[in-house]
Amino acid sequence: MKKLALLLTVLTIFSTLMAACAPQATPAPEPAAPQAPAATEAPAPAAPAPTEVPTAAPAPVTITYWAFGSEGSAMADGTLWTDWYAKLFADYQAAHPGVTIDFALKGYDASGSTLVVDTAVAGGTPPDVYFDTKFRVKKYQDAKLLEDLTPALAADDLAAYDAAATAGSKSGDMMWSIPADGGYWNMIVNKSLFDAAGKSDLLPKAPDYSWTTEEFMTACEAINDPANKVYCTAFFAGSTSMDSATNEWLAGFPDCKFFDPAATKYTVNSPACVEAFTFLHGIYEKGLMVPGAAGLIDDTTDPYWLDQQVAILGQGNWYDSITKKGVAAGTSKARDYIFVQFPNKPGAPVTPAGMSNPDVWGVFKQSDAAKLKAIYELINFMQKPEIATQIAIGWGKLPVRTDAQFKSDDPAVAEPLAAARKFGSYDPYFVNGVPCNYTEVRTAWAETRQAFWQDNADVQALLDAFVERANGIVTSCP
Repeated sequence: MKKLALLLTVLTIFSTLMAACAPQATPAPEPAAPQAPAATEAPAPAAPAPTEVPTAAPAPVTITYWAFGSEGSAMADGTLWTDWYAKLFADYQAAHPGVTIDFALKGYDASGSTLVVDTAVAGGTPPDVYFDTKFRVKKYQDAKLLEDLTPALAADDLAAYDAAATAGSKSGDMMWSIPADGGYWNMIVNKSLFDAAGKSDLLPKAPDYSWTTEEFMTACEAINDPANKVYCTAFFAGSTSMDSATNEWLAGFPDCKFFDPAATKYTVNSPACVEAFTFLHGIYEKGLMVPGAAGLIDDTTDPYWLDQQVAILGQGNWYDSITKKGVAAGTSKARDYIFVQFPNKPGAPVTPAGMSNPDVWGVFKQSDAAKLKAIYELINFMQKPEIATQIAIGWGKLPVRTDAQFKSDDPAVAEPLAAARKFGSYDPYFVNGVPCNYTEVRTAWAETRQAFWQDNADVQALLDAFVERANGIVTSCP
């Protein structure tokens, strides 16, 4: 990767030195005789007024700001992200003369890669600010390309973040990213399908909406009807995207630890994890899921939900969001749906809601101190609760700051939020504590999942091979 081009700006400091020596008055001579009038003392000439040095206007600064997305991407309420950012940045620029923000949505493709950003980095022209999910921003930190954002936060800002929310955004004392929002991974259930089949009594009930893996399987087998194009659930492994939806199942098997950050080792081949994945493969073996998981991606899985051909899915907030958009656009039929917890192994605690990877700000290395200061000011503005909350709601997520005034009367949002608070949270991305190359580990995990969703898969062997490969990746970190 080419090094980032250093932009050298010479700041010239003007100073005017002035010295004014006032002429001294000459004393009047003594009168020659008492009769003679006394000489009048001439006033001393006034010292010239000091010349004011005009205050120089701040040097113009252009900040390139990219957010992960594509043209035409809309917020949860239908507003185009480009329109929202244009209004926000127009107001910001008006209040900050000399600052210009060059904004663009960049990077999106079906597999969720950052090819556009990677190309810009390789060419020495990365954006100044990049807003994306933490695991994607982290690979630039792994390459030592990001600034420390600690100066962008005041003491009251830092106090508004739970330490757990920022732990994964630090390398030592360096804060390489600042989180804006996080989602919640629980299960979404098409209640209309269960009502039509007369099977609603098999679903979890308020107030906990929890169930065991055994209860889940009973409901799953009851609703599954491939002959009429209705499947219980779906998984996909055709890309790294949404691997957290599979990982969230591990929260119901609390003895299964995917990664040990203290030892910097992957441990997903333990007996507890083999038990969890053997359970998941049972869903495949019984034909209770949409076929072809090894090759499916999110874009090819979503239509099954929107067409009401699948009854239960993980990634609850995502399917809530696209359902509302589809119904509003007339491309998907309205249906009743509820949120429930991922099932827990019998005897285990209720499964906590998975907190999806937060969206964060990262700043690429700068050589101009004045420009970096302007960037810090912009980041501080963006992470304030009122702005970060709008971003979170726009993505169908939750603001990370604890002082964000966020309330919702929509049960599809309020109930999972309450569940997240009630049962705690779970990290299905396992990015915290990973020293480097998390993207490479995710690729290895996607390939393991592709092999997993096959007939006669050897669960233990597949997990052993992944652990060996993943540990080789992280132990080779510089």
